Amino acid sequence: MGKTPKNNDDASEHAIEQLRQHQVRHTSWTHPSPFLADPAHFRSGRSAGELAQSQQGQLIAVPPPKRSPPVMDIAQVIGSAAVSEIQQSGQIVFQTAGDTGAGQHEDLGQVVAVMAMDFQRPNPADRPAFFLHLGDVIYNLVFGQVESKTALYKPQFYIPYSNYPGKILAIPGNHDSDPEEDPNSIDAFEANFCAPLPKGAQLNQIIQSPKRTPMYQPGVYFRLDAPFVQILGLFSNGGEYEGVIRGGIVGDAQWSFLGEQLKQIKHDRDNGQRRALLLAVHHPPFSGGGGHSGSGQMLADLESAFKTAGIAPDAVLSGHAHNYQRFTRNVTVGGKTMQVPYVVAGCGGHNITPLKPASNRKPVATPLRGAHAGTDTSEHSLRQYFNGFGHVVVTVTNRILTLDLIGTKTESSEPIDSVTVDLTTHNITHETAPFAHPANGEQQTSHVS
Repeated sequence: MGKTPKNNDDASEHAIEQLRQHQVRHTSWTHPSPFLADPAHFRSGRSAGELAQSQQGQLIAVPPPKRSPPVMDIAQVIGSAAVSEIQQSGQIVFQTAGDTGAGQHEDLGQVVAVMAMDFQRPNPADRPAFFLHLGDVIYNLVFGQVESKTALYKPQFYIPYSNYPGKILAIPGNHDSDPEEDPNSIDAFEANFCAPLPKGAQLNQIIQSPKRTPMYQPGVYFRLDAPFVQILGLFSNGGEYEGVIRGGIVGDAQWSFLGEQLKQIKHDRDNGQRRALLLAVHHPPFSGGGGHSGSGQMLADLESAFKTAGIAPDAVLSGHAHNYQRFTRNVTVGGKTMQVPYVVAGCGGHNITPLKPASNRKPVATPLRGAHAGTDTSEHSLRQYFNGFGHVVVTVTNRILTLDLIGTKTESSEPIDSVTVDLTTHNITHETAPFAHPANGEQQTSHVS
């Protein structure tokens, strides 16, 4: 393995050399069925007991928040002057993607370079306010080897994003928290994203500085308040297979937080304070491949929280599966039926794993209906997918929410996929029509995950 590092700088150089030599991703879980049928099963059929057994040793107790309540105002990230400009412009724009660590250096570098181009948009109102990372910031470099996650943040995060001009927030992914990969995994994540909140002049100095310093989120789960939008970021724990947000060793503190925040947001909406609500969680409720299934038990827990509070998010953002997928789900809460985009954006720089093919081994045609599971009979379908690198640009006004997928290797600033939700009617008013695969910028090889 080479020379033993003597200090932090040597450790970083050692990690970089390992990254160059190995470029090894974790072996992905194989789905019970290698193909997508019609209707398709976009979530695992594991029972709660089977899931707990399959992920034994991978889960941890959710760390308590660094500040209570774990609520953060975007002014603490970008400054009050930038917030005023957003309010005056009538919209907020931010970027999101997940699964960036390790992989090929040139892939992540290209993703970051294309993301940075968004800051050169002619209209200042169209430039991103921040980047919301959807988890798996870092990966162990060799499958099955226990490594210090502390030493991996510099080569897999700080160096690749050294020329990226925006501030970065994050929710933990399973590789950011799995105790089998490093017993102190989540501690390393908190050190880099949940540092103590600077005060006064120090906070202003950090906001204005181009140098990337540890972010000071209030915890591994949090609410972010910004003009036109609120984001609930959840920690779905260290399981390789599916996400878990409550129960057992995980605990119920995060679950209580989710219920309390949903009720508070519902109360505010009933009193005329309407902002878009997005939920971000690393493990996707739905997935048709990319190395990972959807999380059926987690979806049931989320659905229970939505129905109890009488409110559901206007969109759900996830990573974990190493591609892009967009689902539409009809959700009925509080007497209203909503068309909710569930977006998987695990295409941020780690190795792409294409969507499972159809039974004839050809690319899947969209839209593709989702099969009902358990007591959940809601209609859901895969509307679009993309087996290539990219990032999602989210634009929110007081009336609409738009999510645009920007491809990294398409040599175009035009979205590959786009969906717009009317925040008043809760209906999707525009979405990209199905297109043939492989599309420009996609993986060309068929892969059964």
